[in-house]
Amino acid sequence: MGRATVIAAFPCMIRGVTRFTRVLTAMPAKRLAVVFRRAIRRLNKITYQDPMMRAGVEKSMIATNRMRGVALATVVLAMAGMASAAEPEEIALWSGTAPGSERSTLKEEYENRPITDGTATVRDRSVKGVTKPSMTVYLPDNGQRVRTAVLLCPGGAFSHLAIDKEGHDVARWLAAKGIAGIVLKYRMPDREAQVYVRNGAVLDVQRAIRLIRHRAGEWNLASDRIGVMGFSAGGYLAALAGTLFDTGNPQAADPVERESCRPDFITPVYPLISLSLHASRGPGLIASMLGPDAPQELLDEFSPDMRAKPRASPTFLVHAADDNLSAEHSLRFSLALLRAKVPVELHLYATGRHGFGIRERGLPVSAWKDRWFVWLTTTVFPNGENATR
Repeated sequence: MGRATVIAAFPCMIRGVTRFTRVLTAMPAKRLAVVFRRAIRRLNKITYQDPMMRAGVEKSMIATNRMRGVALATVVLAMAGMASAAEPEEIALWSGTAPGSERSTLKEEYENRPITDGTATVRDRSVKGVTKPSMTVYLPDNGQRVRTAVLLCPGGAFSHLAIDKEGHDVARWLAAKGIAGIVLKYRMPDREAQVYVRNGAVLDVQRAIRLIRHRAGEWNLASDRIGVMGFSAGGYLAALAGTLFDTGNPQAADPVERESCRPDFITPVYPLISLSLHASRGPGLIASMLGPDAPQELLDEFSPDMRAKPRASPTFLVHAADDNLSAEHSLRFSLALLRAKVPVELHLYATGRHGFGIRERGLPVSAWKDRWFVWLTTTVFPNGENATR
């Protein structure tokens, strides 16, 4: 009876293998090893109340390596499916050292800076010294069909990244909406190694877009529904991504580099845009972005408002009028896009200051993310086409 029960279960086991094959093949080797170890521990704890079944399993399943292997594979695949929905995957952008960072001596460090929102303490980490850029992928639960992805660029004045408030928190919110949220941990400037924003973080954003597009089929994404959302300094990167791009190099040995790095839509939130506007106020920041003594031509080349052309990405801008990073940045960019006949929507709120992210502030500015979702599902994907289908 016990043997018959195990054999009868084989069709279900096979269906399980078929269902989770894609999850298993997409899983990194290190992650797969962890899942196998957990599966083995769980399998060793299995007990059966029915003595006859227990005896049958012991004889036919545990004693027979072949049958045990099939059962173990099913358990592993099932666990992998659950893990993929619950745990995000971090992926290195570059194989080996990121280009240009060979001489960098920065050390990556996290700082825990919890904040209290009045009711609870919220984690709000900061990371600095990034030399090995990566992206962390938050996919919606397996029950939701994924189509759209948003690459998230946290801010931090190019000295650190507000990795939770403007990264992981936003990614979780997107995943709950049925959209893949992908947090970019981009490189910090290192003047001694001559790594600046223009040849470091900018390349990381372009690489991340290419990589998402390259793996779109694996994550059930549409390759023409990949956007970029950034905050503050990250908003600058989002705006630049939408105005400085190429279609890829078809001759590249690396297949990722054959992909386009043009985002299909961008969302700069309280962004830095015009380097000329900011030059007198923050010369140190400009030097970190472009290098020392950057000429005006270079400031214009890397200012998104000076690069707005008809092929620029559809844009949704958010700013508060009382922001210490002037709302004129968003105004200049929106006007440049209008002149280029690029779809643009600007939400300028009276109050909100800087760094409000997506957290509830009890102010009208907190509604921007709802307006963004409406824009995404009506302007970027018109004719009633939902962002998640």
